[in-house]
Amino acid sequence: MKTLVADIGGTNSRLAFAVTSKNEKKIELENIQKFRNSNFKNFDEVIEEYLSISDDTSANQMCIAAAGIISGTTVEMSNLNWKITADTLKKIANAKKVLIINDLQAQGYALDFLKPKDLETLIEGNHSVDPHDIKLVCGMGTGFNVAISYQTPFGTFVPASEYGHARITIANKKQNSIIKELEKTSPFISYENILAGQGLSRLDQVLNQKIGRTPSDILAAADAGDSEAKEVGIQLAGFAGQAFGDFALMNMAIGGVYLIGGVARSLMPFFKEENFRKNFYERGKFSKIMKKISVHLIKDDYAALKGCANYSNILSRE
Repeated sequence: MKTLVADIGGTNSRLAFAVTSKNEKKIELENIQKFRNSNFKNFDEVIEEYLSISDDTSANQMCIAAAGIISGTTVEMSNLNWKITADTLKKIANAKKVLIINDLQAQGYALDFLKPKDLETLIEGNHSVDPHDIKLVCGMGTGFNVAISYQTPFGTFVPASEYGHARITIANKKQNSIIKELEKTSPFISYENILAGQGLSRLDQVLNQKIGRTPSDILAAADAGDSEAKEVGIQLAGFAGQAFGDFALMNMAIGGVYLIGGVARSLMPFFKEENFRKNFYERGKFSKIMKKISVHLIKDDYAALKGCANYSNILSRE
Protein backbone atom coordinates (compact mmCIF):
# COMPACT_ATOMS: atom_id res chain seq x y z
CA MET A 1 0.00 0.00 0.00
CA LYS A 2 1.30 3.46 -0.91
CA THR A 3 0.36 6.51 1.15
CA LEU A 4 1.26 10.17 0.72
CA VAL A 5 2.49 11.22 4.18
CA ALA A 6 3.34 14.64 5.62
CA ASP A 7 4.76 15.96 8.88
CA ILE A 8 3.90 19.65 9.36
CA GLY A 9 5.79 21.40 12.12
CA GLY A 10 5.94 25.03 13.15
CA THR A 11 8.97 25.71 10.93
CA ASN A 12 9.24 22.95 8.30
CA SER A 13 7.09 20.43 6.48
CA ARG A 14 8.40 17.01 5.44
CA LEU A 15 6.64 14.90 2.82
CA ALA A 16 7.15 11.46 1.28
CA PHE A 17 5.43 8.47 -0.22
CA ALA A 18 5.30 5.58 2.24
CA VAL A 19 5.14 1.99 1.02
CA THR A 20 3.87 -0.44 3.65
CA SER A 21 3.20 -4.16 3.72
CA LYS A 22 0.47 -5.74 5.82
CA ASN A 23 2.51 -8.91 6.17
CA GLU A 24 5.91 -7.38 6.93
CA LYS A 25 6.60 -4.89 9.71
CA LYS A 26 8.37 -2.57 7.34
CA ILE A 27 7.87 0.93 5.98
CA GLU A 28 9.84 2.36 3.08
CA LEU A 29 9.86 6.10 2.45
CA GLU A 30 10.27 7.35 -1.12
CA ASN A 31 10.77 10.85 -2.60
CA ILE A 32 11.40 12.53 0.75
CA GLN A 33 11.31 16.33 0.56
CA LYS A 34 11.58 19.10 3.18
CA PHE A 35 10.01 22.55 2.77
CA ARG A 36 10.35 25.72 4.84
CA ASN A 37 6.83 26.81 5.79
CA SER A 38 7.61 30.55 5.61
CA ASN A 39 8.05 30.18 1.84
CA PHE A 40 4.38 29.23 1.39
CA LYS A 41 1.04 30.93 2.08
CA ASN A 42 -0.60 27.68 3.15
CA PHE A 43 -0.14 23.92 3.16
CA ASP A 44 -2.10 23.53 -0.07
CA GLU A 45 0.81 25.22 -1.86
CA VAL A 46 3.27 22.83 -0.19
CA ILE A 47 1.34 19.80 -1.48
CA GLU A 48 1.14 21.24 -4.98
CA GLU A 49 4.89 21.92 -4.98
CA TYR A 50 5.68 18.44 -3.70
CA LEU A 51 3.50 16.68 -6.27
CA SER A 52 5.07 18.70 -9.08
CA ILE A 53 8.54 17.62 -7.91
CA SER A 54 7.77 13.96 -7.26
CA ASP A 55 5.63 13.41 -10.37
CA ASP A 56 3.95 10.46 -8.63
CA THR A 57 0.16 10.04 -8.57
CA SER A 58 0.02 6.37 -7.54
CA ALA A 59 -1.04 6.95 -3.91
CA ASN A 60 -4.79 6.96 -3.35
CA GLN A 61 -4.69 7.89 0.32
CA MET A 62 -2.96 10.51 2.42
CA CYS A 63 -2.13 11.01 6.09
CA ILE A 64 -0.75 14.21 7.58
CA ALA A 65 0.64 14.90 11.05
CA ALA A 66 0.13 18.49 12.15
CA ALA A 67 1.20 20.48 15.21
CA GLY A 68 -2.25 21.77 16.04
CA ILE A 69 -5.72 21.05 17.41
CA ILE A 70 -7.82 18.78 15.20
CA SER A 71 -11.55 19.23 14.89
CA GLY A 72 -13.14 16.56 12.71
CA THR A 73 -11.33 16.74 9.37
CA THR A 74 -9.79 20.17 9.98
CA VAL A 75 -6.67 21.24 11.84
CA GLU A 76 -5.59 24.73 12.87
CA MET A 77 -1.85 24.94 13.41
CA SER A 78 -0.77 25.97 16.92
CA ASN A 79 2.32 27.97 15.93
CA LEU A 80 1.51 28.79 12.30
CA ASN A 81 -1.34 30.72 10.69
CA TRP A 82 -2.50 27.77 8.60
CA LYS A 83 -5.88 26.01 8.52
CA ILE A 84 -5.83 22.63 6.79
CA THR A 85 -8.92 20.69 5.67
CA ALA A 86 -9.13 17.11 4.45
CA ASP A 87 -11.63 17.91 1.68
CA THR A 88 -9.28 20.45 0.08
CA LEU A 89 -6.33 18.04 0.27
CA LYS A 90 -8.41 15.28 -1.35
CA LYS A 91 -8.92 17.47 -4.41
CA ILE A 92 -5.31 18.63 -4.66
CA ALA A 93 -3.77 15.16 -4.16
CA ASN A 94 -6.57 13.29 -5.94
CA ALA A 95 -6.83 11.04 -2.87
CA LYS A 96 -9.82 8.92 -1.91
CA LYS A 97 -9.06 9.23 1.79
CA VAL A 98 -7.21 11.87 3.84
CA LEU A 99 -6.39 11.30 7.51
CA ILE A 100 -5.23 14.04 9.89
CA ILE A 101 -3.52 13.32 13.22
CA ASN A 102 -1.55 15.38 15.73
CA ASP A 103 2.21 15.44 15.15
CA LEU A 104 2.93 13.79 18.51
CA GLN A 105 0.38 11.06 17.76
CA ALA A 106 2.39 10.31 14.63
CA GLN A 107 5.57 10.00 16.69
CA GLY A 108 3.76 7.53 18.93
CA TYR A 109 2.70 5.43 15.96
CA ALA A 110 6.30 5.51 14.71
CA LEU A 111 7.74 3.79 17.81
CA ASP A 112 6.90 0.37 16.35
CA PHE A 113 9.35 1.01 13.52
CA LEU A 114 12.32 2.59 15.29
CA LYS A 115 15.59 0.67 15.30
CA PRO A 116 18.39 0.89 17.91
CA LYS A 117 20.40 3.16 15.57
CA ASP A 118 17.49 5.64 15.61
CA LEU A 119 17.82 6.19 19.38
CA GLU A 120 20.31 7.68 21.82
CA THR A 121 19.81 6.54 25.41
CA LEU A 122 19.95 9.21 28.13
CA ILE A 123 18.82 7.05 31.06
CA GLU A 124 19.10 3.26 31.02
CA GLY A 125 16.19 1.74 32.92
CA ASN A 126 16.48 -1.63 34.65
CA HIS A 127 13.33 -3.01 33.04
CA SER A 128 13.41 -5.32 30.03
CA VAL A 129 10.86 -3.67 27.74
CA ASP A 130 7.92 -5.78 26.58
CA PRO A 131 6.19 -4.96 23.25
CA HIS A 132 2.94 -4.40 25.17
CA ASP A 133 4.40 -1.83 27.60
CA ILE A 134 3.00 1.71 27.53
CA LYS A 135 5.40 4.27 26.03
CA LEU A 136 5.57 8.05 26.26
CA VAL A 137 6.68 10.51 23.55
CA CYS A 138 7.63 14.09 24.49
CA GLY A 139 8.06 16.63 21.70
CA MET A 140 10.25 19.68 22.34
CA GLY A 141 10.39 22.12 19.45
CA THR A 142 8.56 25.32 18.54
CA GLY A 143 5.88 23.95 20.87
CA PHE A 144 5.67 21.17 23.46
CA ASN A 145 3.35 18.19 23.75
CA VAL A 146 3.17 14.58 24.92
CA ALA A 147 1.63 11.44 23.44
CA ILE A 148 0.97 8.05 25.03
CA SER A 149 1.40 4.91 22.93
CA TYR A 150 -0.69 1.85 23.89
CA GLN A 151 -0.74 -1.62 22.36
CA THR A 152 -4.18 -3.15 21.71
CA PRO A 153 -5.39 -6.34 19.98
CA PHE A 154 -6.00 -4.14 16.92
CA GLY A 155 -2.57 -2.55 16.88
CA THR A 156 -1.00 0.61 18.30
CA PHE A 157 -3.35 3.26 19.69
CA VAL A 158 -2.18 6.83 20.40
CA PRO A 159 -4.93 9.20 21.58
CA ALA A 160 -4.67 12.93 20.95
CA SER A 161 -3.59 15.12 23.87
CA GLU A 162 -2.55 18.67 24.77
CA TYR A 163 -0.20 18.30 27.74
CA GLY A 164 1.80 21.35 26.69
CA HIS A 165 -0.93 23.82 27.64
CA ALA A 166 -1.48 22.53 31.17
CA ARG A 167 -0.01 24.48 34.11
CA ILE A 168 3.59 23.47 34.82
CA THR A 169 4.50 21.74 38.09
CA ILE A 170 7.61 22.39 40.17
CA ALA A 171 10.11 20.13 41.95
CA ASN A 172 11.98 22.43 44.33
CA LYS A 173 12.45 25.94 45.73
CA LYS A 174 14.60 27.03 42.79
CA GLN A 175 11.92 26.15 40.28
CA ASN A 176 9.29 27.77 42.49
CA SER A 177 11.21 31.08 42.53
CA ILE A 178 11.61 31.00 38.74
CA ILE A 179 7.90 30.39 38.11
CA LYS A 180 6.85 33.06 40.63
CA GLU A 181 9.07 35.57 38.82
CA LEU A 182 7.55 34.66 35.44
CA GLU A 183 4.04 34.90 36.89
CA LYS A 184 4.60 38.60 37.58
CA THR A 185 4.07 39.25 33.86
CA SER A 186 1.97 36.20 32.96
CA PRO A 187 -0.30 34.60 35.60
CA PHE A 188 -0.44 31.23 33.82
CA ILE A 189 2.82 29.40 33.02
CA SER A 190 2.34 26.24 30.97
CA TYR A 191 4.70 23.37 30.22
CA GLU A 192 5.12 24.79 26.72
CA ASN A 193 6.15 28.19 28.12
CA ILE A 194 9.20 26.50 29.67
CA LEU A 195 9.91 23.33 27.69
CA ALA A 196 9.55 24.68 24.13
CA GLY A 197 12.29 26.71 22.47
CA GLN A 198 11.31 30.10 23.89
CA GLY A 199 11.60 28.65 27.39
CA LEU A 200 15.35 29.18 27.16
CA SER A 201 14.86 32.91 26.62
CA ARG A 202 12.35 33.14 29.47
CA LEU A 203 14.71 31.42 31.90
CA ASP A 204 17.62 33.56 30.67
CA GLN A 205 15.62 36.67 31.49
CA VAL A 206 14.81 35.46 35.02
CA LEU A 207 18.17 33.92 35.90
CA ASN A 208 20.53 36.35 34.19
CA GLN A 209 18.41 39.46 33.53
CA LYS A 210 19.28 39.05 29.85
CA ILE A 211 16.60 40.30 27.46
CA GLY A 212 16.62 39.54 23.77
CA ARG A 213 18.95 36.55 23.61
CA THR A 214 17.44 33.93 21.32
CA PRO A 215 17.48 30.21 22.18
CA SER A 216 20.23 29.78 19.57
CA ASP A 217 22.26 32.59 21.17
CA ILE A 218 21.95 30.99 24.60
CA LEU A 219 22.91 27.51 23.41
CA ALA A 220 25.88 28.89 21.46
CA ALA A 221 27.04 30.82 24.53
CA ALA A 222 26.71 27.71 26.70
CA ASP A 223 28.70 25.69 24.19
CA ALA A 224 31.41 28.39 24.30
CA GLY A 225 31.66 28.07 28.09
CA ASP A 226 29.38 30.89 29.28
CA SER A 227 28.45 29.83 32.85
CA GLU A 228 25.24 31.89 32.90
CA ALA A 229 24.02 30.31 29.66
CA LYS A 230 24.94 26.86 30.97
CA GLU A 231 22.82 27.48 34.06
CA VAL A 232 19.84 28.25 31.81
CA GLY A 233 20.27 24.87 30.09
CA ILE A 234 20.69 23.05 33.40
CA GLN A 235 17.54 24.61 34.87
CA LEU A 236 15.45 23.90 31.78
CA ALA A 237 16.65 20.28 31.85
CA GLY A 238 15.59 20.17 35.51
CA PHE A 239 12.08 21.30 34.59
CA ALA A 240 12.06 18.68 31.82
CA GLY A 241 13.13 15.91 34.21
CA GLN A 242 10.33 16.85 36.60
CA ALA A 243 7.73 16.92 33.83
CA PHE A 244 8.82 13.72 32.09
CA GLY A 245 8.96 11.87 35.41
CA ASP A 246 5.44 13.01 36.31
CA PHE A 247 4.02 12.04 32.92
CA ALA A 248 5.79 8.66 32.92
CA LEU A 249 4.49 7.77 36.38
CA MET A 250 0.96 9.02 35.70
CA ASN A 251 0.75 6.74 32.67
CA MET A 252 2.93 3.88 34.00
CA ALA A 253 5.06 4.22 30.87
CA ILE A 254 7.58 1.51 31.76
CA GLY A 255 8.14 1.00 28.03
CA GLY A 256 10.21 4.19 28.09
CA VAL A 257 10.16 7.92 27.46
CA TYR A 258 11.09 9.03 23.94
CA LEU A 259 12.16 12.62 23.24
CA ILE A 260 11.77 14.23 19.84
CA GLY A 261 12.38 17.68 18.35
CA GLY A 262 15.11 20.21 17.71
CA VAL A 263 15.06 21.62 21.24
CA ALA A 264 15.42 18.13 22.74
CA ARG A 265 18.48 17.53 20.58
CA SER A 266 20.02 20.88 21.47
CA LEU A 267 19.61 20.16 25.18
CA MET A 268 21.35 16.78 25.02
CA PRO A 269 24.41 17.92 27.06
CA PHE A 270 22.10 19.19 29.83
CA PHE A 271 19.98 16.03 29.89
CA LYS A 272 23.15 14.23 30.95
CA GLU A 273 23.49 16.48 34.01
CA GLU A 274 22.42 15.29 37.48
CA ASN A 275 19.64 17.92 37.67
CA PHE A 276 17.69 16.15 34.93
CA ARG A 277 18.19 12.63 36.28
CA LYS A 278 17.43 13.62 39.91
CA ASN A 279 14.16 15.35 39.04
CA PHE A 280 13.13 12.45 36.80
CA TYR A 281 13.70 9.80 39.49
CA GLU A 282 12.47 11.46 42.70
CA ARG A 283 8.89 10.28 43.30
CA GLY A 284 8.88 9.36 47.00
CA LYS A 285 7.95 5.71 47.54
CA PHE A 286 7.51 5.30 43.78
CA SER A 287 11.13 6.27 43.01
CA LYS A 288 12.01 2.57 42.71
CA ILE A 289 9.48 2.20 39.87
CA MET A 290 11.07 5.18 38.08
CA LYS A 291 14.38 3.29 37.94
CA LYS A 292 12.68 0.86 35.54
CA ILE A 293 12.06 3.55 32.93
CA SER A 294 14.55 4.38 30.16
CA VAL A 295 14.74 7.76 28.47
CA HIS A 296 15.77 7.96 24.81
CA LEU A 297 16.26 10.65 22.19
CA ILE A 298 14.76 9.85 18.76
CA LYS A 299 17.31 10.73 16.07
CA ASP A 300 15.19 9.76 13.04
CA ASP A 301 14.04 13.01 11.35
CA TYR A 302 11.38 11.10 9.44
CA ALA A 303 9.84 9.13 12.30
CA ALA A 304 6.54 11.04 12.09
CA LEU A 305 6.21 10.11 8.40
CA LYS A 306 6.54 6.44 9.33
CA GLY A 307 3.98 7.00 12.07
CA CYS A 308 1.51 8.41 9.54
CA ALA A 309 2.02 5.34 7.36
CA ASN A 310 1.50 3.01 10.33
CA TYR A 311 -1.69 4.82 11.35
CA SER A 312 -3.05 4.54 7.79
CA ASN A 313 -2.15 0.86 7.70
CA ILE A 314 -3.89 0.15 11.03
CA LEU A 315 -7.11 1.84 9.86
CA SER A 316 -7.04 -0.02 6.55
CA ARG A 317 -7.18 -3.33 8.47
CA GLU A 318 -10.38 -2.40 10.28
